[in-house]
Amino acid sequence: MRNIDLIREVTDNAAGRWPDVLALVGITVPDSPRKHTACPACGGNDRFRFDDGGRGSHFCNVCGAGDGLDLIRKVNNCDNTEAARIVADALGIDYRAAETDKEAASQRRKQADAGRQQREQERQQQVATDAEQRHKEFTHRYQIMSQKVVQGESEYLVSKGLAGFSYPVMPDGSLLLALVDESGVVTAAQTITTSGEKRLLSGSAKRGAYHAINAPVTPHTIMIAEGLATALSAHLMCPDALAVCAIDAGNLLPVAELMRKKYPEDKIVLIADNDQQGGGSETGVTNTGKIAAEKAAISVAGWVSVPPTDHKADWNDYHQQNGLEAAMQTFNESMYQPQGEGVEPMLQAIDGGKVTARDSDPLKPRIENRKDGVFWVTPKVDKESGEIINNESWLASPMDVIGTGRDDKDQYLIIRWLAFGSDMPTTAAIPLADIGEREGWRTIKAGGVNVTTKNSLRATFADWLQRSGSRELWRVAHATGWQCGAYIMPDGEIIGTPVHPVLFSGRSSAAAGYAIRGTAESWRNSVGHLAYGNYSMMTAIAAALAAPLIGLAEADGFGIHFYEQSSAGKTTTANVASSLYGNPDLLRLTWYGTALGLANEAAAHNDGLMPLDEVGQGADPISVSQSAYALFNGVGKLQGAKEGGNRDLKRWRTVAISTGEMDLETFIATAGRKTKAGQLVRLLNIPLSKAVRFHDHQNGKQHADALKDAYQHHHGAAGREWIKWLADHQQQAIDIVRECEARWRSLIPADYGEQVHRVAARFAILEAALLLGEVVTGWDVQTCRDAVQHSYNAWVREFGTGNKEHQQVVEQTEAFLNAYGLSRFAPFPYSSADMPVKDLAGYRQKGNHDESPMIFYTFPGAFEKEIAQNFNPKQFAEVLKNAGMLTPPTSGRGYQRKSPRIDGRQINVYVLTYQPEDYSQPEE
Repeated sequence: MRNIDLIREVTDNAAGRWPDVLALVGITVPDSPRKHTACPACGGNDRFRFDDGGRGSHFCNVCGAGDGLDLIRKVNNCDNTEAARIVADALGIDYRAAETDKEAASQRRKQADAGRQQREQERQQQVATDAEQRHKEFTHRYQIMSQKVVQGESEYLVSKGLAGFSYPVMPDGSLLLALVDESGVVTAAQTITTSGEKRLLSGSAKRGAYHAINAPVTPHTIMIAEGLATALSAHLMCPDALAVCAIDAGNLLPVAELMRKKYPEDKIVLIADNDQQGGGSETGVTNTGKIAAEKAAISVAGWVSVPPTDHKADWNDYHQQNGLEAAMQTFNESMYQPQGEGVEPMLQAIDGGKVTARDSDPLKPRIENRKDGVFWVTPKVDKESGEIINNESWLASPMDVIGTGRDDKDQYLIIRWLAFGSDMPTTAAIPLADIGEREGWRTIKAGGVNVTTKNSLRATFADWLQRSGSRELWRVAHATGWQCGAYIMPDGEIIGTPVHPVLFSGRSSAAAGYAIRGTAESWRNSVGHLAYGNYSMMTAIAAALAAPLIGLAEADGFGIHFYEQSSAGKTTTANVASSLYGNPDLLRLTWYGTALGLANEAAAHNDGLMPLDEVGQGADPISVSQSAYALFNGVGKLQGAKEGGNRDLKRWRTVAISTGEMDLETFIATAGRKTKAGQLVRLLNIPLSKAVRFHDHQNGKQHADALKDAYQHHHGAAGREWIKWLADHQQQAIDIVRECEARWRSLIPADYGEQVHRVAARFAILEAALLLGEVVTGWDVQTCRDAVQHSYNAWVREFGTGNKEHQQVVEQTEAFLNAYGLSRFAPFPYSSADMPVKDLAGYRQKGNHDESPMIFYTFPGAFEKEIAQNFNPKQFAEVLKNAGMLTPPTSGRGYQRKSPRIDGRQINVYVLTYQPEDYSQPEE
């Protein structure tokens, strides 16, 4: 008898009898498929399971799975033929005689085939009968348990950070989870105790059964997780997708195949558990969750997402440890398509956007993107053996093209890779024009990717980059803030759900400071509580809250400059505001730099807060003057492009908080510069009000120390909660801003200067921010309004209620006449021969009465170039005329008039009227 015939005859005779056959050859197996024992082959402790199924099927965690003949072979350390002979001897099959009697062997095979078919029919009938009986038993048990449950929150899910989900809960607190089959009938159920112990209800038909978390009408993505908690976390990370749980890793494949049948065109993502132990793959422990997910993904041309941890964890663990926003970003970046042996990977074809299979010609050169890198594979046939040999040329570190991007001008490839030594993947937008060029290679290599130095292979690699991967369209943003309906933080974090995928291509020098410690609630109970009732601190927090609000309301950017002598709490006030978004010590930027550098930072803080350090520390007054104007101008410097034309202008809106020991106007004046009024209505000078409410502390020192400890341990979370709220309530936020603007317009008297009215709009934004910000601060309306009103009153006392530029014109004229009115203006009547005057600016004449002001007949050159310096002379003269300091000609045309006769002639002059401060009446 041929060996293959013997093996077939033995297995046919042993089918359905394997427990007895194994006992005949001295092998003991458990009598229940659910019972785990020591393996009779390798001795592995408590990890052997005997499923039988008519074939002697078994599984060992150490030596693997197989059928009954495999088990005999492993126990006796022999091959399949010898194992078959052992069985034949036990069953009384005379294989030796059959080896020479072909006719007998043929007859024996026919009998065996007939017997095998009959036993198979009987087995199938018995299986169906058993399945029907188990289903009846399960249905009965499930109905009894269903009558005892109530809908509510499960203690188990709450402990997993998943409050707010309602499920059937039994009297002992256990959750009862129903699983349905393809037709929607409940065929299995799982109980989960409050401590997390899970058990299938007896009689459950688990294979292919699942529980759906949600029911979107037209899902484009289906996510399949093992457990319920993981599936719920996946649902929170991708709420528009259909999320289902398959109970365990062994059921991922059947459920995935069922979902592919129901949704043939949709994307399927297997949400894998990371079952590796500490130390990663070096421990030698099989990563069951990942392997099962990849196997299922390969079967349905799907994707896999594994938590990027170096220890055993699922996506619910990652969600709890890192927060929803971070988990969402990591989840989206972690997806990949596994490449299975013998499985043609699905690639996105450029032709019509259809999904097509890769060319199946095994001899066609191809590129393979694997975990160990990207390779150019050129197959050839070995002449002697006839086998296909794959010659491989390394191209680069592994990477994926996940989309194409556009900004307002250029096209990009969106590429993702894991840099050496990094835990998080890098996602970058590479200009399409740079792919294959020196600039493109430099950008990729600078990001931590190794690339071949061979030019011929680089060309192949560049072609592959342009043709592979997803064609999903991304928005490439060069500024932070509101983009495509979502908000981009300066560190690149995206809050909200953008209409299209968005990638931030810029970066702030303070990006590392946007960290999270504590929660939004802990910030409110610590920092927010201690700041309440202290008006300058509340105004600073209002400015921080207003930063993302100005983008929604399309308001101009502005800043607040708090000034007071040292030890007044300026730094603490600024840090309290910064703590909304991150670590204050790391977020703080500096005035010390160029106007261009500060403008670049402003673009990286668009619709965001810019905390600036003390204005007097190392900063040059002239640079500060230039920077302050550029910062709130909102438009960058016009620069030429090397390829011709001009670069795109950078634009931004930002809210800044600055501090210093003196106001901005005084500080800039130390360098002999005069502050423009436009700067003073963009960066508001507000005297700092010291803290007056110490809450549970005895004095200001203890209160400040408590605040410092609070914002160092609670920062970052409240600001993100605020932005998330704004993203979900955009129209409500805009409506409140408009209401506050209308209220402030009604508060400002009509005779106040235009600049005061402009600044009132800034305080309206601050008030709206505090009122809306109640969702994170918990502060009442009246105290919020009192804080903003207090800061406005302080600003008005410093700025005045008139036009600041007009005030500066009058002050500049008075300063000139005080300095030179008696030295450079000759007394009238005057003879140049009697008393020469150096740098003569004009003539002065006393009025008709002793208390009358002096009249200055000012030469046009002295007036236009010195008195009106840095102003338009005509506008300058108009202001003085309206202020009563300049007497115009009676004709009403122009501002110059004829002087009295001096040395026999008249000249054109500006006639100014003023009493110099150092002029004293002559003694009688």
